[in-house]
Amino acid sequence: MGDLDFFVDLMITGTVLGVDHTSELADVEEALGHGHTFEAPSGMLSDFGLVEFGWWRDRPQDEWAVTYFGAQAHRLPWLTSGNQVETALVDGYGCFRPRLDLGELHDAVQARGFTLQERPSYNEGCVEYWEPSSRMGLVAVSDPDECDELPGTVLTMLGPGGPHEWLSFQGREQAFKSYAVHVLTLSEPELAAWLDKREPDAEPSRTDWWTCLRSVVARRIGGTTAENARWRRLGILLDRHAAERGVDAADEAAVNLITALAEARNVSVADGLPTMDEAIEHWLAATTTLANAARLCTDRPLDPTGIRLSRRLRNQIHVVQPCVPAITSTVLADELRGWVELKSSLLRLPV
Repeated sequence: MGDLDFFVDLMITGTVLGVDHTSELADVEEALGHGHTFEAPSGMLSDFGLVEFGWWRDRPQDEWAVTYFGAQAHRLPWLTSGNQVETALVDGYGCFRPRLDLGELHDAVQARGFTLQERPSYNEGCVEYWEPSSRMGLVAVSDPDECDELPGTVLTMLGPGGPHEWLSFQGREQAFKSYAVHVLTLSEPELAAWLDKREPDAEPSRTDWWTCLRSVVARRIGGTTAENARWRRLGILLDRHAAERGVDAADEAAVNLITALAEARNVSVADGLPTMDEAIEHWLAATTTLANAARLCTDRPLDPTGIRLSRRLRNQIHVVQPCVPAITSTVLADELRGWVELKSSLLRLPV
């Protein structure tokens, strides 16, 4: 194992020594060290040196949740010169280089059966890539005059994120806001006809278009109870159409429904919606078997398909985990607890 393996593992699995955005603070500190977490304007920060975790919670009684995590690769020159790379990382991967090169990382990721996809960049003088299954992104230097670094120098590797769908439709934000207000007034047959007319035919524009529309609707939540209910129901209806039209896979659609139901019930907007039991049953029917998921926790090495499925399952288990108390069926709740017990074992290194 070498230091390049650390960055490849991070990019393809979306984990650092087995912890990620689905982990709790105690697990992150157990893996990377104690005494590095402090309050920050953004909530809370765990700064271990090369690795950083950002945290947020809405209320003091809530648990801290990860908002981002990954490697601040731009720190490598001074970390390596002072032997300050985290001990846990050096123990696992050996000594680290003072500069991470994009071309070298790209080739190593590709050799493991994964592909870095370029996405629009927010940063002048930089190029950005991401790995869709792990949802890890990276920023690297493209113009040394802008960044005062050699071309190809990787600056950050952070996630979980997306493909920056909004940048594909930059300048059309107001149009999507108008779309949302309009479709709120439509009957379901009228909505289906409107979608037939408006949605793009080709990818990736089609998926980006759906993401933008649903994001606008999700942000309109609020106002009176009646307004809140209308927007939430529209969101669930759009999710259903996205699934029926093949924009979302069946397991993704089921998880979207679970999330929407949890949010709806928190504000007492549940009348006429599916039950949480029904939504959980949809997810169990759409995903792999519990036995296969358990096999992914123990079989080594995992091929790229197994790594991708493990990442997908860990993400989805994390979303459905808080819903156990809302399940009325004892048998179903016990089955879901079996899945929750697997979460931290999925993607346990080495893969």
